[in-house]
Amino acid sequence: MINLPNDLQIDLPRVTTIGNKCINIENYISVLEYSKQIIKVSTKLNILKIEGENLVIKYITEDDLCIEGKIYSVEYWV
Repeated sequence: MINLPNDLQIDLPRVTTIGNKCINIENYISVLEYSKQIIKVSTKLNILKIEGENLVIKYITEDDLCIEGKIYSVEYWV
């Protein structure tokens, strides 16, 4: 059996941040909560809670979504 590194496993969520202005989430399931201060996103492993100011979903596709705004924190809820 071949053991792939976690970042190469297709079904795992991948979270990429650019400073505190942008966050990209790949392999998500759904958006659970959406406001200018809090966005919660469900993944196969956990729920991501993003807190900040003027948060908006810049784009959303079947595979990934991009959140922009002033990001204060990203929490992983298990």
